[in-house]
Amino acid sequence: MLVLRFMARRKIPFSILLFLVVGQSFLLASDLETFGYYENRFFILSSGKLSLQDISENFSLGDYNRLRLQFRSSVSENISLNLAVDFFTFHGIISSPLGVYENSDQSDTTRTQLDRAYIDLYFPGFDVTIGKQRVAMGISRLWAPLDLFNRVNIFEPAEEKPGVNAIKVYVPIGQTSSLTGVLSPEDNFNSSKSGLRAHTQIAGVDAALTLIHWGRLNQTIYGLDLRGENFIGWWVEGGYFSSPGEKNMKLVVGFDYTFPVKGGIYWMNEFFYDESGEKDSSQYDLDRLFTGESFTLAREYYLSVLQFPFIGLFSLSTTYIGNWTDGSYIISPGIRYELTQNVTLNLGIFFLMGRKGGEFNREGANDVFYIWLKMNF
Repeated sequence: MLVLRFMARRKIPFSILLFLVVGQSFLLASDLETFGYYENRFFILSSGKLSLQDISENFSLGDYNRLRLQFRSSVSENISLNLAVDFFTFHGIISSPLGVYENSDQSDTTRTQLDRAYIDLYFPGFDVTIGKQRVAMGISRLWAPLDLFNRVNIFEPAEEKPGVNAIKVYVPIGQTSSLTGVLSPEDNFNSSKSGLRAHTQIAGVDAALTLIHWGRLNQTIYGLDLRGENFIGWWVEGGYFSSPGEKNMKLVVGFDYTFPVKGGIYWMNEFFYDESGEKDSSQYDLDRLFTGESFTLAREYYLSVLQFPFIGLFSLSTTYIGNWTDGSYIISPGIRYELTQNVTLNLGIFFLMGRKGGEFNREGANDVFYIWLKMNF
């Protein structure tokens, strides 16, 4: 009782309280696995042309630190527990990870986030996962039209996706087929998200049919994705979106190839078509980005990434992200250095280019120089 009174007076965040309570079970487990990473991301944002003149007026600074602790423990042969906690500190003009649209009034410079907290239950013939977990639908690298459970972050497609509170059932069927069902509850059943995915393999091609319903928007999605490799890797992901008064299609076509020269030059491309997007940039509704109703504004987009080794532990990359509807685009050259097997340093620039007023070069947008340091453990 004394401990509870102390916690109430100090207003300990619920995520920390849950971490302490669940963490006790982890610490008592004999087979506890602990891993994670630390990263620092430093940004210089320009408010005008990149110039050393008037640097104090034209440039803004920001950075954030992130410590991610992950724990996994097998309670028995049929039960495992998983937990991941993120500790953030934000500085300068940065109040959230770059490229993340938040409709939030959080202004804390220090933030703790329980990102994963789920239990895996293994039964004969099927598995069940309950709690805050990674949920993904579809196969595309960036645009992900079928993935209503995660945001699209054009600045870092491979970022850690936030956990989703859900119940997931996985049923393997033979060696190459499976059924996956997901329910992500919200205020009530009518506003929740749910999905069913049937996957199989036909003549070496991975194929899946997806049915998703988003209750809040009364929207149903009928999806298909295909992935294979015939000299080049390729994939197709499409969906038909149906809601009262609106029906549209979204489609992704992508391919990648590694050229067998100088240790391998990797080239990846992805085209995205969104029938619901606007044809005219003056009609863009930015609120759709912040509410999560949409992660793009226009109809046609293209992503191209080129990665290749340079000297020793250095590698170079160039990324193009283009809005082909309004003519704006981002060019991002970068360099990566492997300090050790578990420590990497990334430097690069996001140049916002193309037509002024476009999605990627709109008023108030900034070129961004970044230095990212990450250590896995």
